[in-house]
Amino acid sequence: MRRFALTMAAMLVATPALAQPSRARPEDGARAAAAVLGSPITQDAVAATVARLADILLDTKVGPLAALTDPDADIRPNDTLGDVKRRDDPDFDRRLYADTRHAVAVVGAAAGSAAVEAASIRRTADRLREALAPLAAALPADR
Repeated sequence: MRRFALTMAAMLVATPALAQPSRARPEDGARAAAAVLGSPITQDAVAATVARLADILLDTKVGPLAALTDPDADIRPNDTLGDVKRRDDPDFDRRLYADTRHAVAVVGAAAGSAAVEAASIRRTADRLREALAPLAAALPADR
């Protein structure tokens, strides 16, 4: 679920960069996304946003229900999900921020790689069309 949330956050940030006119090449949008997502400012903004969203979710009280579902769990009556998570992993907040920031950087790098690949595939397709043009011209028109 954490990877899904990180991916969705990265996509939300990249969406404006991916908006492009219909005549633009796909690699142009990927290059724009790579530039946006490769920026430390963007990475910090996404990580901070995910941390804020996580804090909202982690503020959910789970103590009363946990006593009914798992009486042996180390969950106190007034515990929130965050209390439980941070008790299990005292470094949770730092890791969430760092992991989110890293995920955004990886998505940016992937977008940059996709731009390079898209341009290469387009050039290959153009060369194949050119090489096959004489054969296509020799075929009967009523194929």
